[in-house]
Amino acid sequence: MARNVLLSSLTTRARQRWSGEGDGAIDDVELKALVAEFYGELHAVVADKGARYFETEATLDLSNLALPSDHLSTIGVDLVLSGTTGPRRPVWGPIGPADRTYVIGLTTGGPAYFWAEEGANLALYPTPTSGTYKHLYVPQPTDLSTAADSTTVDCINIYGERLILWGVASVAQHKGSTAQQRAIDEHKRARDELEYWACQRSLGQPVYRIPGDVLESLRCGRWWRP
Repeated sequence: MARNVLLSSLTTRARQRWSGEGDGAIDDVELKALVAEFYGELHAVVADKGARYFETEATLDLSNLALPSDHLSTIGVDLVLSGTTGPRRPVWGPIGPADRTYVIGLTTGGPAYFWAEEGANLALYPTPTSGTYKHLYVPQPTDLSTAADSTTVDCINIYGERLILWGVASVAQHKGSTAQQRAIDEHKRARDELEYWACQRSLGQPVYRIPGDVLESLRCGRWWRP
């Protein structure tokens, strides 16, 4: 699913929403910045609902588990069991602070079974020294403020496109004398529709709790081997 629209088309259509064709009060640079702002809102509305529309995958460097520079939130971590493309098994998580107490500093020479986010880093428990781990995460929204006019913007669906257009129009009209109430109303309606769509797509990501028998083994200093 994608609704790809050229950035130049978005800026043109946004001007049309507030009858801003030929309006010199807002130049193209400022207009792109507004498009970027409301594209970021679109991204947040969908990502915050757990819809998993925006996601990317990276191979973890076990010597440096700093989160990617464009990281917004982690969806999951997988251990690749053979080769580079699979099969895989999940690394369970994120574990909470209470469970983390029992696995922090634990090393077995084997694979990791749990993960957590700690500050600006990802943590794997027990700490692995080898293996291929894949990190699936939601990236930050693309900054469109300096993008070329020919850049393709994925608005997801018609409601995403309208959220951007009417959002830009509602702010742009604030600089002039034109009433902005319709733009505000249209923007809110588009946001509501997009939130509804995202909720329907949502796949909940609850905090993972380590099973009680595993915690008991950890308390006693025991650990299983794969």
